Amino acid sequence: MTAMPSAYPAIKTRKKVLTYDDYVALTPPDSGEFELHNGKIIQMASPTPAHQRAVRRLSRKMDNHIEAHHLGELFFAPMDTQFDKFNTFQPDILFVAAARAGIIGEKKIDGAPDLVVEVLSESNSQQEMSFKKHIYESHAVREYWVVNLRKNTVTQYTNTEGELMPVKIHSGADVVESQVLAGFKISVQDIFEP
Repeated sequence: MTAMPSAYPAIKTRKKVLTYDDYVALTPPDSGEFELHNGKIIQMASPTPAHQRAVRRLSRKMDNHIEAHHLGELFFAPMDTQFDKFNTFQPDILFVAAARAGIIGEKKIDGAPDLVVEVLSESNSQQEMSFKKHIYESHAVREYWVVNLRKNTVTQYTNTEGELMPVKIHSGADVVESQVLAGFKISVQDIFEP
């Protein structure tokens, strides 16, 4: 038996690459549960209490330092941070220097922050974190911290000639000194312990 010829030509399908405007239209407003990765909407797991404690401790100390020295503004998730039309993330903590306040929009950060802190959750894959690091460095984030709750470490990177290079993996009694927040230091223990 031979197949009947179709009256309709074959349609080639292709995946739609979503933009920031699509992301806004397709996700609930102000939910903080979604990011846009390379044109694809990603749903994120809810953070754990340990994650939120680390974010709170670190952001409180950073914010006090930033305000005391009039360095700029600190924000924390959920806060849409648009790097380009295909990539919008919700960094756990982000800092925008006073000289770059123009990227702070009414509804989002429109460009790369000067400092980004990501506190790892169990749901973060190595592939996701490598992709984010690539976006951060290619959009000129000046400093990047990765806080690992399982290992009680802080990996610090600084942007050198367009690449986020590791400064050190801090642990135990180590003190992390920011390259972007002039004069800001915090011990690793203060991030993980009350």
